[in-house]
Amino acid sequence: MPAEKRKVMILDDNIISLMIVEELLQGHGYDVVRMSAPHGVRAKLDYELPDVLLIDIAMPRLAADDLIDALQRSPEHEDLVIVLYSDMEPGELEKICHAKDIHGYFSKSMDARQLPEFVDQFFDA
Repeated sequence: MPAEKRKVMILDDNIISLMIVEELLQGHGYDVVRMSAPHGVRAKLDYELPDVLLIDIAMPRLAADDLIDALQRSPEHEDLVIVLYSDMEPGELEKICHAKDIHGYFSKSMDARQLPEFVDQFFDA
């Protein structure tokens, strides 16, 4: 469980996956904000200022590269932990993380119950 309450924003068009992850993270002590469509995501990020963004980069109508680039250049989001959350192959997600200097990935094929502990690792001292 995180020492201080952290906020995670989930951007995923799969409603069932979104609900499962939200419940797991809330049960682990995280505040959760969720979006199931990419429209308005930048404004929501600017308003909510989450500590972590779980982003399904394969989400339809999402310009993921542009969004990630903008967030990485933004002083308001300099401490934002970006985690790719997708059903893409883990090897492909890892390549994207290295190419774009992203903090990590969690494949939807992995056991979702491990996600809260995975997110914890970014805050453990």
